[in-house]
Amino acid sequence: MPIALVTTIATTTVSDTDVRVPDDETPVRCPHCHRPFRTERLRALHVGDSHGDDCSADEREAYDAALEAEREDLFVYHLKVVAGLVAVYAFFFFTYLAVSMVQAPG
Repeated sequence: MPIALVTTIATTTVSDTDVRVPDDETPVRCPHCHRPFRTERLRALHVGDSHGDDCSADEREAYDAALEAEREDLFVYHLKVVAGLVAVYAFFFFTYLAVSMVQAPG
């Protein structure tokens, strides 16, 4: 007997009570679900990811620009992580080298 899996997606709007918004801020809101965001970039990423079929050409362009900026930021982060790992490796290598030279006989 085959088993059927049914998935339903609820399309509800997110209220301010679901998301903590400081009183002195006016958040940028998604034009589709009215969810608040701190920056235009985060809203553009959300619109492109969650409402890709319904977004306009301007929203698609903003999504592409935000996605490219996100990729650049991720690349810089990866470079920093690699540099940090190289620095830790170099520290331990030179520490081992110094200790082994001090303990060397003669």
